[in-house]
Amino acid sequence: MRLPASIIAFILGLLMAGIGVGLLTVWASDEVPTAQTEEVEDAPLTVISEDLIDPQAERDEFTISAEGEYTIALARTQDIEAWVGDAAHVTIGAVQEGEDDAPSTIETQFTEGETTVPDPSGSDLWAASETTEGDLRYRWSAPDDSGEWSLLIFRDGEEPAPSAVTVELPEEEESLLGTVLIVLGALVILVGIFLLYRALATRRRDRSPETDPGTTRVGGPAAGAATGATAATGATAATGAAAATGAGATDTTTVEDDMNQTEGPHESPHPEAPQHVDPSEEELTGVLGSVSTTESTYDPEALKDEDSAAAGTETARTDSAGGADPVDPDATGIIDPVGPEPTAPEATEDDTEDDTEDDTEDDTEEGRTWRSRSVATAAAFALALSPAALMADAENPAQDPAEDESAQTEEVEAEEVEAEDGEGAGYSVLLQSQLQGIVDDIAEQTAAADAEFDAEMLSPRVSGNAAQVRELTYRNHEMDEDVTADAIGTEILSAAVTSGTDFPRQAVVITQDAEAEIPQVLVIEQASPRENYELIQAVLMVPGTEFPAIAAEDGGVEPVDPDAEEARFAANHAMERVAVFLNNSEYYFGMSVEENAYIEDLQAYQEELSESAEDLSISYTRPFIGEGSTAMRLPDGSVIAVGSFDSTTQLRPEDGASINLTGVTADLAGTDSTTDDVDIVNRESMILHIPAEDGERVVVLGVHDIVNEVNVLD
Repeated sequence: MRLPASIIAFILGLLMAGIGVGLLTVWASDEVPTAQTEEVEDAPLTVISEDLIDPQAERDEFTISAEGEYTIALARTQDIEAWVGDAAHVTIGAVQEGEDDAPSTIETQFTEGETTVPDPSGSDLWAASETTEGDLRYRWSAPDDSGEWSLLIFRDGEEPAPSAVTVELPEEEESLLGTVLIVLGALVILVGIFLLYRALATRRRDRSPETDPGTTRVGGPAAGAATGATAATGATAATGAAAATGAGATDTTTVEDDMNQTEGPHESPHPEAPQHVDPSEEELTGVLGSVSTTESTYDPEALKDEDSAAAGTETARTDSAGGADPVDPDATGIIDPVGPEPTAPEATEDDTEDDTEDDTEDDTEEGRTWRSRSVATAAAFALALSPAALMADAENPAQDPAEDESAQTEEVEAEEVEAEDGEGAGYSVLLQSQLQGIVDDIAEQTAAADAEFDAEMLSPRVSGNAAQVRELTYRNHEMDEDVTADAIGTEILSAAVTSGTDFPRQAVVITQDAEAEIPQVLVIEQASPRENYELIQAVLMVPGTEFPAIAAEDGGVEPVDPDAEEARFAANHAMERVAVFLNNSEYYFGMSVEENAYIEDLQAYQEELSESAEDLSISYTRPFIGEGSTAMRLPDGSVIAVGSFDSTTQLRPEDGASINLTGVTADLAGTDSTTDDVDIVNRESMILHIPAEDGERVVVLGVHDIVNEVNVLD
């Protein structure tokens, strides 16, 4: 029966696998399930939230249906919300699964507001933007894991933005059914191979020659064959059996034993073939017990009765031993992973005689036992490779429960640590690419204005003190060609960018121009969401000073009140005291300022000038301008302070002495020489690094000055 069963299994397995492949290919539906946005009113802006994308559901791209040209901008959700503000817009959210037969839809919401907005193109808030035309299949790609990201779709701020979006939904049911059929078909084919192997193995055993014709096979059909060949009458057989019994030979079988074993699975044509006992099955055959008789006469009816009694004895012994019938379909406890069988316990002295009798078990019981174990092994193999088990093992690999619990605990603790670190450090509001683009744009804008000496060309990228200084530079250049502005470098060496979401936002950037030997300190600021970053301060670094090594995306930088004592000194307080120290080297605050070349040269020049002018009184005042000052706290607790002030040099001639003026000062004074008092006012810009701890000194990172005006006092 095994050969026909194997053929049937092969055919059934191929049929199931073929149907599964057909469901995934030929019979697969050409229609792809989709979800679409609902129809809403037109708006100049369309916001696509991160909820539309679900990589775990195989939904990481969507299609925008539109006509004409439009732009897609990628930015953090908070930045898009800040830019949109009170403008009318359409928000596209998550996919809403349809219930029953209802189709799935995409959550769509219209918000009333301003019907026109400024053109959003070119905003510094966008991490990336793309202008396209017509239908577009877009794949979602967030630059990093800092915060939530969204998309903004717009045209020019006046025309309605596209809002028709479609996403494809995964075909779960059909693909799952096809996959299950393929797996089950493969398993059935394996079962067919197993049955074919068993059938061929049985035929080979039936055809194999016996090696010892002089020995009677124990408990096997050979005994029956021998009886049929040598004993023509029951009396002769009975006599032989009685003689064997009387002699105490426990390894031979009786006539009745032979008559009951005419259909065993190990039939042999040789009358006295030796028995081959599998040592690995010693425990199993011992439990079932052997069949023996003490009758010396041949009685078919008695044989039947005793055969039944023997079967009952087998069942009773099996039950008393506590083992389950191998062919019992309810005995699921025997289906265990394939592995070595447990070693049988050592036989006691009382069990030796029972084991001797068990060795005479017939081949019928042995064959039934083997078939039962084969079925159990095949069932266990099929169960272990079932689709559900395969999927479960693939998704949840087996491991020690203690290790699994420990791993989960460590994972939770790691997530808590990451959350705490992220909450404390925050993240920069600018990516490195965004900051580089801003610096490049500022450098390009200032280079164009410097080439034409036109201050109007600085807008909209330069404002505040940086714009005033460059405007003074262009004016002074007309008087002295040697007066030029320092080019803005584009190579970013370090940057401290604020992490807060509020406006204005600021950043301190250290850059290097390709032709300059000294780096620059740039301070940029974004006043509102719809405005771009502007350069508000630009000074050359003092030689020998150092700036903290901070990357643009490190985060942890916060704007602070310049009058608040966030570090060792408040920003404005430090600015005022450093300005006084520059005028007077004996000023007490000099003990808290780090020495550098600029301060030494400036104070030495002032002292030399005072000593050389015998009939001229020279004094210096540097009143601090606090309105334009800013301060930022770095991750280490220190503060960067930025400010500007007017430095006045007062020249007072004595006894009719004259003051000689040259260059720009002479042009601004309108004379080369005067006996009147003269005030020369310079605009100075200063950037300080204030330490967080006591004992450390304030570092003057950069100072820039330019002649602002010359006043001749009558």
